[in-house]
Amino acid sequence: MASVAPVVLREILGMSSKGKDMTKTAQKPFALVDRMDLSLLCPHCDEEIAEVYRKGTGFPLAQGRTLVYFCPHCLKVLGFAQGRVF
Repeated sequence: MASVAPVVLREILGMSSKGKDMTKTAQKPFALVDRMDLSLLCPHCDEEIAEVYRKGTGFPLAQGRTLVYFCPHCLKVLGFAQGRVF
């Protein structure tokens, strides 16, 4: 059983037996492109989104601040974010 654990661990970490990364993203990173010419659509109501509303809870210095982003048309949640200021 002890000899199986390192092999399983390497598979979980995506590494070969020699410690090299086997993922293709490590070999060739993808590019991030800013596109200001695209119209964004809400995935819930299919309305065009020109702005996104956000609502925050918590105090950022102590326990962290949680932000909720939502559609201005249907008010459905688009995503969450959490951050802290140290």
